[in-house]
Amino acid sequence: MSSSTHKVTLDIPDIPHGHGLSFKRGVADGLLDTKKHESLPHDTHSASYQRGIALGITLKNEIAKLVK
Repeated sequence: MSSSTHKVTLDIPDIPHGHGLSFKRGVADGLLDTKKHESLPHDTHSASYQRGIALGITLKNEIAKLVK
């Protein structure tokens, strides 16, 4: 059995100071295909959460391409 390495390159948008947790929750929800954390971010953090969701979905799709 041979092992190979694959790289996934993603562009991560600028995250405003203090919005990291909302962004990371979005990434997790995008990867797991859930909206578990959608109600948690403050209204002003919603955009960071949505950017995280988009990145998580992209990451999930890129990983899926590599899994056989």
